[in-house]
Amino acid sequence: MKTEKSELINRPINQLELYGYENYFNFFEKLYKKNKLPNSIILSGSKGLGKATFAYHFINFLLSQDENYKYNKEKLTINSNNSSYKLATNGIHSNLFILDSFDEENVKIEKVRELLLFLNKTTYYKGLKIVLIDNAEKLNVNSSNALLKAIEEPSKDTYFFIINNDNTKILSTIKSRCIDFNINFDLFQRKNIFNNIIKKYEFIYDQSDLNNFLYFDSHGNLIKYLNVLKNSNISISSNDVSCISYLLEIYNVKKDNKILSFLSVFIQNYYNQLALNNSALISNYYNNLNKILYLIDDMKKFTLDKKNLIFSIDKIIKNER
Repeated sequence: MKTEKSELINRPINQLELYGYENYFNFFEKLYKKNKLPNSIILSGSKGLGKATFAYHFINFLLSQDENYKYNKEKLTINSNNSSYKLATNGIHSNLFILDSFDEENVKIEKVRELLLFLNKTTYYKGLKIVLIDNAEKLNVNSSNALLKAIEEPSKDTYFFIINNDNTKILSTIKSRCIDFNINFDLFQRKNIFNNIIKKYEFIYDQSDLNNFLYFDSHGNLIKYLNVLKNSNISISSNDVSCISYLLEIYNVKKDNKILSFLSVFIQNYYNQLALNNSALISNYYNNLNKILYLIDDMKKFTLDKKNLIFSIDKIIKNER
């Protein structure tokens, strides 16, 4: 599937500014300067918190120290003219290997084998080797097992940064070989980060949207929702049914599973509001919500008749009126 420009803008590797991670960055920098930075690090937390963006920034800090336009620690910014940044974004930095299943449901074993070859190669900068594994929850058993020995016995100047969005899906054997840093922000921090990031976008939203979504979701995900809805003339919280119908239409055209993830959030929002407005029917709402979520899960996993499933979801939602 072709990646759209808007998706490229939102990808962590393209984010030149980092917000909300000052304390994490300073802590990692101190560990590195004292030669105490763990060789295998997991950054855990819900998707959309900026974990991968933080990892890319810290990696640029490590690689750009002796380069022109090096990383700006005071402002937590990457200079787009920096050579390590340019090489990384083009996937050709000799010291950095990126394993990211951005457009795939699973990390294929071939990509892990490429990683193992990278670990055996000579590098050109201080012998430093850095591996970034994003969406680690998409590693299947074979891919995970192929990684275990490399993670367990890394050389002195090799660092793994593993981004994990779902602790239930990453193998315990990988977790046991890494130091796990759990990333979390409270509602005030998420709002502050969101308000900084949103300045570069022209999205329609109001402050109530921040409370409705950031109370249980991440600032990064909210920006993605706004991005998907930006051409629809639909407010993100004015009419959940309109948002759901629009997302179903988009999915019918694009067959993109990321749309299904967004759809799940809006549907859960919709049913939460129904339950608040009519507590007598909570059991019925709960059953219908689970039925829809199972249908969405089936769409992600299996090659089924998408039109029939979309019709079934749409029918259940509209019947709630």
